Amino acid sequence: MRTAFRVVATLASLSVIIQVGMAGYGAFNAVDKADDQGSVSKHAVENGFDPHGLVGTIVLVLLLLLLVVALVARHSVRIAALLFGLGIVQLLLAWGASAAAWVGFFHGVNALALAGVAGSLAGNEWRAARVASTG
Repeated sequence: MRTAFRVVATLASLSVIIQVGMAGYGAFNAVDKADDQGSVSKHAVENGFDPHGLVGTIVLVLLLLLLVVALVARHSVRIAALLFGLGIVQLLLAWGASAAAWVGFFHGVNALALAGVAGSLAGNEWRAARVASTG
C-alpha cells in the first residue's frame, strides 16, 4: 500500500506541475489570439484555459485518491488531507476569480503551495523507499 501511496503522490505532484503549465498556455494563447488592436474575445481566452480546467479536475481526483490511499494505508493522512484541502480551496478560488479577478492572485499562490507540498511529499516517499530498500 505504501507503493500505491508513493505512486499516487508522484502522479499528483506531476499533475500540479502540468496544471501550472496549462495556465501559462492559457495566458499566452490569449496573447497569441489577440488581433493587431490588442483585443481578444472572451471565447478565445476561455478556450485557451480549457486544458487548465481539465487538468485541474484530474488534480482534484488524484488528491482525493491520495487521501483514500493514505487512510487505507494509515500513512501520511494529515499531509494527504492538507493537499486535498488545498485542492478544494483551489477550486473555490478559481470560481471566485471568475467573479472578482483579484481572487486569481490567491489562486496562483495556492497553486504554489500545492506544488510545494505535493512535490515534497512525493520526494520524501521516494527517499524513504530507497532507504528501506538499502537498509
